Amino acid sequence: MITMDENKPKKLIRRLSLIFFLLLNALVLTACSQATSKPEITIKTQEAGLAAGDVTISADVANFELVDQEGEQNNPGKGHIIYYMDVPVPKYYEHTAISKPGTYGIASNTSYTWKGVTPGEHTFSVQLVNNNDSPLPAPAINSKTVNVGPPAGKPDILIVTPAEGAQLGPGTIALSVKINNFVISKDDMGVVNRKGEGHLIYYLDENPPVDPGVPALTDRSFVSTDLNRLWKDVSEGKHTFSVQLVNNDDTPLDVPVVVTMPIDLQAQ
Repeated sequence: MITMDENKPKKLIRRLSLIFFLLLNALVLTACSQATSKPEITIKTQEAGLAAGDVTISADVANFELVDQEGEQNNPGKGHIIYYMDVPVPKYYEHTAISKPGTYGIASNTSYTWKGVTPGEHTFSVQLVNNNDSPLPAPAINSKTVNVGPPAGKPDILIVTPAEGAQLGPGTIALSVKINNFVISKDDMGVVNRKGEGHLIYYLDENPPVDPGVPALTDRSFVSTDLNRLWKDVSEGKHTFSVQLVNNDDTPLDVPVVVTMPIDLQAQ
């Protein structure tokens, strides 16, 4: 006669109960872990090789979803990044995390390119924010101070307009130029020189001074950070229009960079 172990059903029930308990416990632990994981952001851009001009800052984001919903209703765990340069990061809860104009950029992706970054030391920061640009309850911020080198390549300057050989009459002459491998910096005019940074000096009917260490100024020269210059009341006849790249203190570069265009202005 075959008999069945009366304890087997009980053992099976205990095993199933234990498996259910373990699974439930694992789910609870996972949920708790996800709930307690704080949003994080880290700048991953390496300092080595950064050159003045366009500088791209990249970041890694964890436990936070980036969405393109700036200005919309806040949604916990979602938002975007504010990128900062050379400014303290605003981090007061339920206040805007936007800094003064020119020191921040907003993006819903993990990289942002700063334009016209000057050579020297700069502090780049990033912050995860809500849709309304306010900091998270526990601010997620990261900063990195780096030394940005001069632009790669030799600086040069090109007169774009007037075009070479243009037939122009006397009066107002509009001059525009293009700069390569050089950062025009308005804020740093008159301060310490940094390689690859400076401004322009425009000349009319003069030989631009290029003496080392001596300001390249003349009685009629015009110092500017603008790539356009209007010369007014220019008389009929032959003239020379010149532009020079100079250091922050108005002195010529180590290797002077000057461009000159002769124009014969004739009444039409």
